[in-house]
Amino acid sequence: MTFTEIVHNSPEYQQTLALRERVLRIPLGLKLSDIDTDDEDQQLHFAIFDEWSLLACVVAKPLGSGAVKLRQMAVCPQQQGKGVGRHLLEFVEDALRQIGFQRIEMSARQSAIGFYEKLGYRTSGGFYIEQGIPHIKMQR
Repeated sequence: MTFTEIVHNSPEYQQTLALRERVLRIPLGLKLSDIDTDDEDQQLHFAIFDEWSLLACVVAKPLGSGAVKLRQMAVCPQQQGKGVGRHLLEFVEDALRQIGFQRIEMSARQSAIGFYEKLGYRTSGGFYIEQGIPHIKMQR
């Protein structure tokens, strides 16, 4: 597995868009929209590849004051449950610390809370609906 930072609008970025739509939107009967990708040229993009195959990706949106928001994390369905998501987050956290970020936030789907808690993230506040499903704020 190879961890890499992705350049916006590169062929690899286009692969991440396809994975994000397949994993995060199509199961909800939705498509990845312009709102989902707005200002992504101002954000950081990370992925794990196995040779040329994209296994997982995530976007990091700088918030200021040493904080960053992880968003649109997607793991290829065939790779879920195999530690790929955990490896991606470990790599991303290290890369973000090296850049100077001290706090990581996210809006986690209710179904993913346990995954993030195992990696040290904690919930904050109550549930809210985003994209038609329950989410909760988490941070580390």
